[in-house]
Amino acid sequence: MRPFPEFTESAMPNGVAVYLVENHAQPYVSLMLTLRSGASHDGALAGLASFVGSMLLSGAGSRDAEELAEAIDFLGATIDVSAGRDDITIKVGVLTRYLPDALDILADLVLRPTFPADEVARERRHAIASLKQAQSDPAYLASVQFRREAYDSTPYGTEVDGTEESIARIRRTDCVAFHRAHFTAGNAFIVAAGDVDAATLLSMLEARLGAWSGERPAPVEWTTPEPGVTPRVVVVDRPEAMQSTIRMGALAISRRDPDFIPLVTLHTLFGGYFNSRINHNLRERNGYTYGAGSTIEALAMPGTFSVRAAVGNDVTAPAVREIIAELRAITTELITDDELTMVKNFVIGSQSLQMETPGQVAGFVRTVALYGLPHDYYERFPKAVRELTRERIHDVAKKYLNPDRMIVVVCGAAEKIAPDLQPFGPTTIL
Repeated sequence: MRPFPEFTESAMPNGVAVYLVENHAQPYVSLMLTLRSGASHDGALAGLASFVGSMLLSGAGSRDAEELAEAIDFLGATIDVSAGRDDITIKVGVLTRYLPDALDILADLVLRPTFPADEVARERRHAIASLKQAQSDPAYLASVQFRREAYDSTPYGTEVDGTEESIARIRRTDCVAFHRAHFTAGNAFIVAAGDVDAATLLSMLEARLGAWSGERPAPVEWTTPEPGVTPRVVVVDRPEAMQSTIRMGALAISRRDPDFIPLVTLHTLFGGYFNSRINHNLRERNGYTYGAGSTIEALAMPGTFSVRAAVGNDVTAPAVREIIAELRAITTELITDDELTMVKNFVIGSQSLQMETPGQVAGFVRTVALYGLPHDYYERFPKAVRELTRERIHDVAKKYLNPDRMIVVVCGAAEKIAPDLQPFGPTTIL
């Protein structure tokens, strides 16, 4: 197990924190500028943060979209913008010798986006078309409905990309207002990894972003919703569907929760890798599916634990029954020593494999900065996993994987599957 690389933290005079992992093995730098505002800050326009992020490369400074693309290609660089629930992140990857030029473009994107009206209209059409296409995907529909059931009307309750109705209402003035409120020095930090030293990087950043100002906007405050009646079943009706897509889960923990490492280890054992219990049951033992698994989402506010599978109509209810049985087993019985050893090795080894490039390392450091984790968090991570006991895993299982807390969402042909799902809880058809 390779040790997690050391990184330094400094700050520009305007207060923007700068984290750096030096690695001079290759003449390349990966850099991320993150704003602590994401989809949870959308307000009345779901999808606004993501929309603004996608608009940055449509025009900034003196360049239009085509000129930006040409300038980035000329450098042989990559610049991507993504929005999550808690952040917007601009990622830059470039050869060291072209880093100053890439930072010129980054500064334009952050400080001087133009949001051309015609590009806003084009992006709006593109976003709505993408949402329409997504709605043909049963996995997307099941995930959307599961989120609505788990989070109700709170900021985590809608998709990052918004809805057709909300996107249709976004105008240039909304983009400008969001940018003015959230693209501030007080709301940002920078992570870099690769072939650059701290003094050189700070000098480059201060020359381009030194005049950036503005306070961090007020945090979005909301209360985690009550789960309502559980267990319960929601069927998203697709009358012609030959398969059912299952999402079963409940609210879980935030990223800073001390239960995170044991819960991630538990989820991996249950459904996070090929040898997991749920994949062995549904795929290997019963032949219901090509693959089944589970997911942990841990954010600034409590995220979710969920199980996923796609099965034939005729085995939808049996598959749900088997998932519940596996949840019941892992919450009532200690896992075996062999299982614990195998999953520990997998979790620790996976982290090592995810630290092979500067961009991957920068991603880990970004998580530390975004969620306020201790600086040595990933350095201590392997030891924390090794020290987990069967009893600790069992306590976490009882707390978060109780099948009686689960919401069951199934996207499929309601007429064929709903009657057999009723024994698992009150059933609603949408």
